Amino acid sequence: MPYVNRNENNEIISMHADAPAEESEYLPATHTDVIAFLNANSSDAQALEFLSSSDYELVRVLEDLIELMVDKNIILFTELPPIAQQKLVQRRGARKNLRESDSIMIGEDDIL
Repeated sequence: MPYVNRNENNEIISMHADAPAEESEYLPATHTDVIAFLNANSSDAQALEFLSSSDYELVRVLEDLIELMVDKNIILFTELPPIAQQKLVQRRGARKNLRESDSIMIGEDDIL
């Protein structure tokens, strides 16, 4: 790796592990054009991948934060928009169902 394809301006437009076409050029991974291509494209891709993968974790953090604020009477649950209330109740119910289904299989006194 990598085999590269270039455009008419001699810029790398794609990179491949195997030569996808006869006109593909092999470059060492340390070649300055390869490094420039990866740096130009990977930061956006990595940022998007990070944001996508962390969304679920952040949702859980936000749920916990809202629950904490409600428990401490910082906000009232009814102050949240109705759609937010509905989503939070649905997610709370889903988590409760998961906990209950786990408890059916493993009793509190069971040792694993």
